[in-house]
Amino acid sequence: MSLRSGTKIGGQHRCRAGLGAMVTLGLLSFLITAVHPSPAVAQERPRTILDMLFGGQPQRRPYRIRPTVEEPQPVRRQAPRRSERKSRSTAPAPKAAASASAKPAPAEKSGEAKTVLVIGDFLAASLASGLKDSYADNAMVSVKASVNGSSGLVRQDHYDWPEKLGPLIEEDDPAVVVMMIGSNDRQPISGNGGSLSLRSPEWNAEYQRRVDEIADIVTKHEVPLVWVGAPSFKFDRMSEDMVYFNDLYRQAAQRVSGEYVDIWEGFVDEADDFIYSGPSVDGQTVQLRNSDGITMTEAGNDKLAFFARKAIDRFVATDRPVNALSDDGAIVLPPLAIAATAVRSPPVSLADPSLDGGDALLGGGATRIGLSLEPSPREKLVLNGRGTGHVDGRADDFAWNDKASAVAAGDKPVAYQGSLDLNKIRQEQGIKPLPEMPTILDAIMDDWSQSNAEAQAPN
Repeated sequence: MSLRSGTKIGGQHRCRAGLGAMVTLGLLSFLITAVHPSPAVAQERPRTILDMLFGGQPQRRPYRIRPTVEEPQPVRRQAPRRSERKSRSTAPAPKAAASASAKPAPAEKSGEAKTVLVIGDFLAASLASGLKDSYADNAMVSVKASVNGSSGLVRQDHYDWPEKLGPLIEEDDPAVVVMMIGSNDRQPISGNGGSLSLRSPEWNAEYQRRVDEIADIVTKHEVPLVWVGAPSFKFDRMSEDMVYFNDLYRQAAQRVSGEYVDIWEGFVDEADDFIYSGPSVDGQTVQLRNSDGITMTEAGNDKLAFFARKAIDRFVATDRPVNALSDDGAIVLPPLAIAATAVRSPPVSLADPSLDGGDALLGGGATRIGLSLEPSPREKLVLNGRGTGHVDGRADDFAWNDKASAVAAGDKPVAYQGSLDLNKIRQEQGIKPLPEMPTILDAIMDDWSQSNAEAQAPN
């Protein structure tokens, strides 16, 4: 072995020995640190061998145990009720300490207020809530809800509406009965003959009989009936059944001369699909249905009442009291008039919900029919040939005029007012008549004579 080889081998032994010593020191230091950690190091991640060989680890923040805090769930804002919106628009801004959810006190109902009786299932309860807010400021209309949330026309063993409805009408003496039901009726009908499956021919006949029975009970008590149809739901099969139910409700209401209110379009989109949110009664996009796709929000309640009130107002519109005595004690009778003699009509508000077929203005009452000695404008024109006043220049002045007064202006004719003076022409040269036109034969003979004369003349 040469000197160079011996030197190389010795160097390798020294390197290995140094590396082994460093590893040994690192292990000892790791064990000491693990057995007796310092307070500062105890909160840090343990150092590895690579960290000790190739440098210290970067400074890290100590681990901390953070307490578990439940994050607040987002709250969906709903449109305020109509009574709240009205109070907010007229009342001054409340103080910060005041509660924003405080509801204004409703108007005190009059002793002569007409009662609107709302009956049905849980959707009828939503309708009643919206109607109470809608009529909150009307002292002459009172809304009463007699509903059973889980009731229907199928499970009469749970709640028998044909049995309960008559006593309710006799007790409350309503001016109108508002019915909304059917959401719980998607189930078989059980009877003595067995169970009838949903939408079978036998089930359809029995359900239609029960719907007609409700309408007949209301009519028997001589109370108007307003039947509000069912809306669409989240589930397609349920919505399909509601379409069938609504057709039966419409037929039953129309058979007894009642009103059927179709609310379907208010809770679907352009494609006739169910929607959770849509336009409110104020035109703002709000949440109409809850997350279950069945029940209504407060904005949905207001929209139900908006549709139903159009029909209800026709039966609860109150007449203004007539003062039979004047200030001096004389008796004042209403004027006798008929519609044909009317020459003007009162203005109609664009916000009046009765514009879609009502017979009278909201609050105006029925039209008085009586005898009038004054002929109507139609009679004056058709029977007597007279207009409405013969006002010169007006479009209804149809009087015949020979224009004599306009042509003969004294001793001067109308032409005298122009640039030609007829009197001067008559005095100077008179008016000479035009020569008579020759006949065709005379013209031919004259032309022939003139030609012969020219031919015989000497050149």
